[in-house]
Amino acid sequence: MSLPVPPPERAVNRTAVKVVICLGAFLSNLSAGMFNISLVDISADLQIPVASAQWVVSIYLLVISVLLPVMGRLGDRFGRRKVHNLGLFAFAAGALGCALAQNEAMLLGFRVVQGAGASMYQATNMALIVSLFPAEQRGRALGLMSTFVAAGSMAGPGLGGFLIQWFAWESNFWLLAAAAAAVAVLAHRLIPGDTETAGGRINLAGAAWMAACLSSLMIAFDLGSRSSFLTLPVLLLLAVSVGLAAGYMAYVRFSQRMNPAADNDFSLFTDRSFVVGIVITVITYMAAFAAQLALPSLLRLSGAEPAWVGLIMIGYPLALVVTAPVSGNIADRKGPVGILTAGLLLMSITLLALGLGSPALSAGAMVLPVVLLGCAMGLITSPNTSIVMGLAPKAQLGRVSSVLALARNIGMMFGTAAGGLMIGSGNRPSGSYLAVFIVCAAAVGLSSIWPLYSFRHSSKRKGAEHLHMP
Repeated sequence: MSLPVPPPERAVNRTAVKVVICLGAFLSNLSAGMFNISLVDISADLQIPVASAQWVVSIYLLVISVLLPVMGRLGDRFGRRKVHNLGLFAFAAGALGCALAQNEAMLLGFRVVQGAGASMYQATNMALIVSLFPAEQRGRALGLMSTFVAAGSMAGPGLGGFLIQWFAWESNFWLLAAAAAAVAVLAHRLIPGDTETAGGRINLAGAAWMAACLSSLMIAFDLGSRSSFLTLPVLLLLAVSVGLAAGYMAYVRFSQRMNPAADNDFSLFTDRSFVVGIVITVITYMAAFAAQLALPSLLRLSGAEPAWVGLIMIGYPLALVVTAPVSGNIADRKGPVGILTAGLLLMSITLLALGLGSPALSAGAMVLPVVLLGCAMGLITSPNTSIVMGLAPKAQLGRVSSVLALARNIGMMFGTAAGGLMIGSGNRPSGSYLAVFIVCAAAVGLSSIWPLYSFRHSSKRKGAEHLHMP
């Protein structure tokens, strides 16, 4: 009697899987940037102030930031593929609801659903790539994701403006709903199931604490950008946010001392290399977004036409699109630390040059530092992501992926606030403009010390091993 032969496992098309996962990253960044240009239209159509319409963008980023750690943990526990693909369907449903919304409450409510869906696949997409691709292909795949992220950021304003000019603001949501639904179907068909899962509880109390912390921080940034960051309400909200963050970290430390064996979301932060990688993510995204917000205003003040300003600023994502896959390929072959160090040093020098020399540069001459800033970011993102994700056990990849995505969003929030300080100080770039660029350059430069030391230490060790070889 012969036993039944189990059907052979379906071969995984890694190229198709990689593209489908990256398309989700593209859509989330497209959705974050394509509505800035439509706020006036939304305000007029729904008869609400423009300041209220701004929350169409703000609440999306806030929901993503709050839910990322929870979704990463859900991915580790129940399967990253399930959470990732369900997030795409939720994103499509939220976009459809936004397109059909008849008032502000409905629009913001469905935007929350869309943000929740985006947090689900943002928290798990890098973990899926790391778990599905061998180490020698991982940097290239993560570099491709950086390319799709930059492409989404680059396409958002232009595509949103085109749709509004020829159709209406709702057409943006119709497009997102259709595209996300198509990507969700492809993801369901192509992405293989998970092989590693982890137990443990979902830290809902921590999520609520983070929601309060980030909400007060975002409201403070919103109020500060409209008036001043030195007003009493803004200072109180910032103090509340800092107090909540400090209180939660103290609670986590106390819990670890009382029960060292307990599973918690901060166990990985005992690894110095992991912490440095997260800090590098926050600092570089903060610096890049501050520059992207401030430089267009400087160019406009110098008399440049809006279309010309747009062409100059496109140099940043274009340079990132070209550089990120190359840096990922180099990281796969040579190791990530050297290329990461080069990117950090290039970004620090470029930021310093922008702070000291940009007021005297012509609009045409501004193309070079903008492109160099994009090249630096392309050199940083893929190797830094590869280092951080490589430190995580396979059962915790979703959690680490969500922490990285959260670090990016927090960096974007800080960068927006810093850019607002630079452009809100008057009609000429001085004072806070120079200070913010110098602080960003110094922070990025200091963050390069760890990978530079690690690279030199590794080189010396390899040289010593080579000298002692028979």
